[in-house]
Amino acid sequence: MWTQKLECVGWSPRAIQQFPFCLAPSTLLAYNAILRKLQDFCHSKQAAFPPVDTQIVAQFLCDIADCSSSPRSQLKVALAAMAHMFDNFGFINVCECYHIKMLVEALVKSGTKKPMHRSQVMPIAPFRELFTRWPNNDQLSIKDLRLKTITLMALVLMLRPSDIAPKSVQFDVDGSHSEFVFSLNHVVFMENEAHVTFHGIKNDTTRTGFSVVLQATNDDKLNPVKALKAYIDRTENVRPVNDPVFLTLSPPYRAIAAGTVAAIMNEAIKRAGLEGMGFSAKSFRPTGATAAVDMHCDPDIAMKQGRWKTRSVFFEHYVHSKPPATLATSILEEHQ
Repeated sequence: MWTQKLECVGWSPRAIQQFPFCLAPSTLLAYNAILRKLQDFCHSKQAAFPPVDTQIVAQFLCDIADCSSSPRSQLKVALAAMAHMFDNFGFINVCECYHIKMLVEALVKSGTKKPMHRSQVMPIAPFRELFTRWPNNDQLSIKDLRLKTITLMALVLMLRPSDIAPKSVQFDVDGSHSEFVFSLNHVVFMENEAHVTFHGIKNDTTRTGFSVVLQATNDDKLNPVKALKAYIDRTENVRPVNDPVFLTLSPPYRAIAAGTVAAIMNEAIKRAGLEGMGFSAKSFRPTGATAAVDMHCDPDIAMKQGRWKTRSVFFEHYVHSKPPATLATSILEEHQ
């Protein structure tokens, strides 16, 4: 809805087609959904669209907040979408008004009925025990070897499902679109480690990629590098020309989607005996982050490994470390 910017008049078809890619497809969908709601709201109030005063915007934001018991994220999306809209139409962004900002703060404070849900941190021991019981990599089925490889990588590299199944698309000069693929050229095996590059993923807005190191372990059954190498070798004969690392189980073989990766992670949780405890595919990322901090890994290194951009997001949303068991004793009994 917001791509018809006045300054774009006279642009070539390719430039106009390229323009929407400044936002991720999921972000664009979310913004347009909000703007369609705003358009319908303005129509119901017999008001102009885009709204030109704070009265309509204020009521719309109230309606957005009333639909959620944790309105902060919805309001944040609404404000971002409207900022793009006002900019495209060349209008003043009335959301920048002091009173609108104070209203949003009030809506968050008064409208939050429950805290924002945070993915829980899982115990890692059940996964370790699961894979220790399994046969060696060469004796596993392709399905189980894929599950094991993705699970070990998810813990060590703090993966989102979309990291190894990017949702981003790239625009080709002929006007067609193609998906980013996590492919073999993104993995380089070295002695006792593999260098992995994630490209076209969340936070990779400049498309420079994130290069991380997947380290080996002493226990072969828990070694993510050997598991990944074994999986790649055993699927070599069915890999399509775009060389995706992780494949579907049946022909026509192709790169798996983010939804499939999430299903594999959820299956690993089930097999580890953790089903029904509130864990999901989203739990792997905070689990890896928390374990790294608890093991006294330099937070900056952990952030780089997990591809976080800011310390505030890393610590506020992903690191769920508990205080040491002796903290109360140290404060109440030992402190002088």
